[in-house]
Amino acid sequence: MVLTTGGCSLLASRSGTIGDKVTPPVRDVPYQARLSQEAAPRKRVMILPFIDPGSTRSEKVALIARESLVRQLLKTNNVVVISNNDFPKDLSQYLKSGEYDLEALAKIAGGMGLAAVIEGKIVEVKAKRLGDAIGLVREVRAKMDATVSLRMVAAKNAKIVLSEVRSATLEDSTTRIAERAFSDRYLEEDPKLIEGAVLSAFKGTVPRILQAIDKLNWEGRIAMIKGDRVFLNAGRLTGLQVGDILKITEEGEDVYDPETGVLIGRVPGRLKGTVEVVSYFGKDGSVAVIHSGSGFRENDLVELY
Repeated sequence: MVLTTGGCSLLASRSGTIGDKVTPPVRDVPYQARLSQEAAPRKRVMILPFIDPGSTRSEKVALIARESLVRQLLKTNNVVVISNNDFPKDLSQYLKSGEYDLEALAKIAGGMGLAAVIEGKIVEVKAKRLGDAIGLVREVRAKMDATVSLRMVAAKNAKIVLSEVRSATLEDSTTRIAERAFSDRYLEEDPKLIEGAVLSAFKGTVPRILQAIDKLNWEGRIAMIKGDRVFLNAGRLTGLQVGDILKITEEGEDVYDPETGVLIGRVPGRLKGTVEVVSYFGKDGSVAVIHSGSGFRENDLVELY
C-alpha cells in the first residue's frame, strides 16, 4: 500500500497466535490520526495502471503519468492510495476494448473497503523541439502537448462519479548527453517533459476527484476476530482514531434493475453492534474491542457510528 504519512513512535508491541495463525502485532500510538474528531476518515482508492493506446510509445509513459497523479493525490493528505498489487485478481483481465470494466472492478473493490477506483488513459502525447544548444551536454528546448482522460467509479454502487478529458501544453528544457541526432519521438518519452505536461493536465482534475470522493461514504472491513478483539483493515493512515466507535453491519445485497440489469446499488446489511478502536497494527490496520452486540464475522462492514 502507498502510505500517505510517515512513520510513528511505538510505545508497545505485542502479538499472539490463533491456532496456526499468528495475530498481527499491536502498536499503541499516542497521537491524533486525523485533524479533529469530526473529520471523516480518509477514503481509500485504487488507481489502475494507466492505459496508453499509443503503439509507438514505451510503457514508461503510462507509468510516469500514473505516478504523477498518485503523487498529486497523496500531497492532499485526504486519501489513501492502495497498491495495485493488493488487488486479489489480475487487473489485465478487466481491460477490454481500450478501457477497464469498472463495474466488475467496483464489485471487488467494494469488498476490500475501497471508496473508488480510478482509470486514467493517455489519449495523446506530442513533443516538438524548439531549440537545440551545441555541445556534448546540451539543453534542448521542447514543447509537450498532452491529452489525458479519467474515469472514476464508486465502489459501493459501481456508478461513474467522474469522467473528464484534460489537455495541457508545456514548454520546458531537457538535457541530452552525447547524442548526435534524435527525433521528436524521443522527447515524447522524456520523464521530465511527460511529468510536467501530465501534471498540468491533471491540475484542474485533482480538486474534482477529491470533491467526488468526499461525497462517498467511508467503509472498512473486519479482517480477523480473536475473542473480544476485532482486527480491522483500516487504521491510523486511514484516519481512524483510538476511541472511535464504529458500527458493524453484515454485507448488504446488490440490487439490479429488472428491466436493464444495471446495478442500482447495495442495500444496507443488518446492524450487528459496535466496536471501539483501541490500537493499531501493520501498515494501516486497527484493533478494536467489542462495545455492543455479537455475531461479528470476517468481512463484515465497518462504518463510523
